[in-house]
Amino acid sequence: MSQDLLDEINSQLEYGDNRSAWVRDAIHLKLELQGELDDLDEDMTDEERREFVVEAVREAIDEQ
Repeated sequence: MSQDLLDEINSQLEYGDNRSAWVRDAIHLKLELQGELDDLDEDMTDEERREFVVEAVREAIDEQ
């Protein structure tokens, strides 16, 4: 893992948080989303999947 990525993860942690647990949770989230997105369009790149998920979350927040 690159130092830049580790730095970004570390910036998300609060006192007492565990980086390994944070990474594990991120992996579980990606695996869950990947299964859903594969049903949508198998030809999407990882970047397109990330953009799609971010946009969907933003729309859901705006609706609240």
